[in-house]
Amino acid sequence: MSACPACGAAIGARQRWCLDCGAAALRRIATARRWASAALLAGLLAALALAGIGYAVATLAASA
Repeated sequence: MSACPACGAAIGARQRWCLDCGAAALRRIATARRWASAALLAGLLAALALAGIGYAVATLAASA
């Protein structure tokens, strides 16, 4: 048995959350990864690729 880091209540050996205060007892809660910049970059690359495809189709249609 150990003690809750937030309130000091008794925590069981395999217990992950304090039953008194609800705090994480033995583990830290993982934070969300910062994916917004990667998603923005992927979106910009996709837009650039679509613009290139559109330009190629327009060039081929004009020469035909």
